[in-house]
Amino acid sequence: MSLHRVLLLIALVCLANGVCHADPACVSNETELRQALADASVSANLIDEIRLMQGTYFTGGQMFSYSTAQPHNLSISGGWYDDHDPCDFQHQQAGTTILDGQNVTAVLSINNTGDAPNTTLSINNLTLRNGATSNNGESAALALFGALEQDLRVQNVIVLSSHNTKTPPLNIFTNVVTLNSFANVYLINNVIGDSSSNYANLAIFAEYPAQIVYMHNNSLSLNGAGFGALLDSNGGTAFRLVNNAIVGGINFNSRSSGDPIRIWLYSNLGSWGYSSIVTAPIVQADVGNDPGIDPRFIGALDFRPAAGSPLVNRGLNAPVGGSSNYDLDGNPRVSLGIVDVGAYESTRERIFANGFE
Repeated sequence: MSLHRVLLLIALVCLANGVCHADPACVSNETELRQALADASVSANLIDEIRLMQGTYFTGGQMFSYSTAQPHNLSISGGWYDDHDPCDFQHQQAGTTILDGQNVTAVLSINNTGDAPNTTLSINNLTLRNGATSNNGESAALALFGALEQDLRVQNVIVLSSHNTKTPPLNIFTNVVTLNSFANVYLINNVIGDSSSNYANLAIFAEYPAQIVYMHNNSLSLNGAGFGALLDSNGGTAFRLVNNAIVGGINFNSRSSGDPIRIWLYSNLGSWGYSSIVTAPIVQADVGNDPGIDPRFIGALDFRPAAGSPLVNRGLNAPVGGSSNYDLDGNPRVSLGIVDVGAYESTRERIFANGFE
């Protein structure tokens, strides 16, 4: 019996008896990834988790994509490996699983429509690199469009060397990373660097005023775009920026001038600033921020703290909205009692914490 017919039979049982879930889909190559995305899009709650074995997955001229109106969760995560069974253990290192656009195509597009309360779209523990497009409305590295009442979570993800070269006039979704949500957004412990777009490197569109956008412990190099980061609200969304290492500009835009964006800023360091497009945001908190220092990354493409970096032990532990238990290298997120700012926890201070003995 074909996989499609098996899924259909299980779906009928699930519809008769309530929601059920299949085992995670474990993939090890591009063909299996495309098949898992296709199955998840039609499987009515049967496949809601896709685990990628460690390795590199090339788009081969066609970006990886998922589109559905099914009201269910979807989790895509990397770092999985084979101990006794495939995908039974996970390395917490974003660099071991790579989706590569080969400088030819966009990398990953996830689109869920309809109404999906109490669900989440999640991208975790991956590297998205070499995304390239000149298409209007297409995001070079990642497009994540959530359904109604569906949270978005992007956590422990590296975005590098991705570019949208479309010239004006531009659609607002012509970015490197686009997150469009009708519920809460969690952008936690990620890197965006060496990327550019004539619209925005990072664009977050919050469609409902009751939403909260949590941006915690990211390392963002936002130069080389019309907007470095565009944080857009349709009616006064709350944005909480905590422990981010930022180089470049952040632009807030409220589409409702009578209900401005509210922002909380804690322990954001680097060479950055924020501005408003129409209505100035209302600042609810501005604590421990420094917009005028060199974050001292190791290199242009290496966002780990260098020796003497001001990012070390400068963060806010346990921010509202949560953080990651691991940095992008798989190290424990808090070292020596205080979390570092940015997506990496310094190991240098931990090595020499007890001197040279």
